[in-house]
Amino acid sequence: MTTPLRADNDAALDVGVAELSRIALAGTDDDRMALLLFFRSAQFVVNGEPTHRHPVPVYLEPDLREQAQALIRAVERDLISLRRVFPPRPNLIPPQLIPGPNGPQRPDVTAAAHRMRQPSNCPREIDILHECARPDEYVLELAQAGHLGAPGLVAITTLRLLFVSAWAVYEFPVAVLTGAVVTMEKVATLRISGAGTDLDFLDWEPGDFTRLTEAVRVACEIEHVDGAITQSLPSSTDLFEEWQLLVERRKLGMVEDDPFRRQAVGIMLTMPG
Repeated sequence: MTTPLRADNDAALDVGVAELSRIALAGTDDDRMALLLFFRSAQFVVNGEPTHRHPVPVYLEPDLREQAQALIRAVERDLISLRRVFPPRPNLIPPQLIPGPNGPQRPDVTAAAHRMRQPSNCPREIDILHECARPDEYVLELAQAGHLGAPGLVAITTLRLLFVSAWAVYEFPVAVLTGAVVTMEKVATLRISGAGTDLDFLDWEPGDFTRLTEAVRVACEIEHVDGAITQSLPSSTDLFEEWQLLVERRKLGMVEDDPFRRQAVGIMLTMPG
């Protein structure tokens, strides 16, 4: 959703929705409207200055009310999505190696191979995967596939996308992946996107690709959630201590009147309830 926005001094704002705690619309004394941006971090910097929990206004012309309300609803939907609660994950602790007929084997690789449609078509590649799977990753799903004319095995782990052929192993970190889709025309095509490129894998049937696509989604979700560091909302105790510190600094002459009022209002607006 977009709408023409105008900020004081023609300042440009480029803010991720995840940085916001909420968004609201308010009237001004000169019959304009202000879109109020409340940030999760008390020290979020706008135009080179920390906000001190005070909302940042973006001024709008009165005839843009409907567009502004649509924008607010879209941002609120995104905020709800960002703060959703994830169900418990399956146990993805990398397993210990166990003895096998062709050397040490990974139980997660063995289990994923059993879910394949025809694991007997790529036994050599499965053996290679037992050897090259890292001790800090869990192998989620496998699929027989061709890539750039070479037959092989595509695998997704909690950390990497792997293509294993009889003579080489290629890897791409999950952190750069952005999505995976399966299409079916003459053959099934698994297209995995990331790092500004698309990787196409081919097979005759889409069954294994469908499972692998879901595993890519799970791996990306784990990576993006676990890798994201977000500011937690402050508690009432934290805000009260912040208020006490602000008052003490004002008594000592360390904070002028205008900054004191601005920071005080910001703290009060952040108070729960």
